[in-house]
Amino acid sequence: MLNYGPRDYDRPRDYDRVDVNEDDGHKFYGYDSDDGRTAWYDEHNNLDCITPTPLDDD
Repeated sequence: MLNYGPRDYDRPRDYDRVDVNEDDGHKFYGYDSDDGRTAWYDEHNNLDCITPTPLDDD
């Protein structure tokens, strides 16, 4: 049986934050940098975009 979904070793690890797209349910994993930006990766570890680091609402 072939499985083309993401494998455990393909998934992002040690991320700083997770965001879920409310429209389609896709998860994005954010890695914060020291310069105030966050790089967002999809579940297959592909870079999606880089944004200003979101403020934590805690």
